[in-house]
Amino acid sequence: MSDRLTKQELKEDAFVDSAYSAWDWIRHNRNVVFGAVGVLVVAIGGGALWRNAMARKETAARSTLAEASASYWSGDYPKTIQLSDQVLAEAGGTGAAVDAKRMKADALFWQGSFDSAATLYGEVLRAQPSNTPMATAVEQSLAFALESNKEYAKAAGHYESVAQDAPDRANAADFWLAAARAHRLAGDTAKAQALYEKVVNEYRETPYARDAEVALGEMLGAN
Repeated sequence: MSDRLTKQELKEDAFVDSAYSAWDWIRHNRNVVFGAVGVLVVAIGGGALWRNAMARKETAARSTLAEASASYWSGDYPKTIQLSDQVLAEAGGTGAAVDAKRMKADALFWQGSFDSAATLYGEVLRAQPSNTPMATAVEQSLAFALESNKEYAKAAGHYESVAQDAPDRANAADFWLAAARAHRLAGDTAKAQALYEKVVNEYRETPYARDAEVALGEMLGAN
């Protein structure tokens, strides 16, 4: 038999030496090791308990949210707000709480509390992943609330953002038109004119092109 060790044998010897060294270290530091393992077990168990608790909160909150939705669609906005607040108080940090905040904002909007609605829409928007249909829908609601609150310049910016993410050309033209209107109400006639012309020239196949032509003629005639 050759006295020379193969590469495989050298690897095996090195592995054995490392294993014995590790075991020797563990024996001399077992209190530290077992303490660390205990902390890890507690952390994993605590995480599981937290997830279970959040799941139970989410389930209960969804039931309350369904009741709030029924109240909203029946026009009972005060009850919608009350139930939404209940979800926010009892299930903070859950997906249901984000939905409750949006529902409350919708109810506030239809009650005429545009400033409060805009604040909540902004919070919901920041909680949504960007460039998603849900984020676009919330930003649309935010733009409506800002325009209703006469914050025209801010509304115009959000209308433009929604137009850029619109699912089709007709929707895009609609929101470019809304942005032009908001800029005009804000006193920025140059931006308004540019957007009216954009709709006329780039979205001629949509019904909004004619609306843009009329608005543009009115604006230029008034000047």
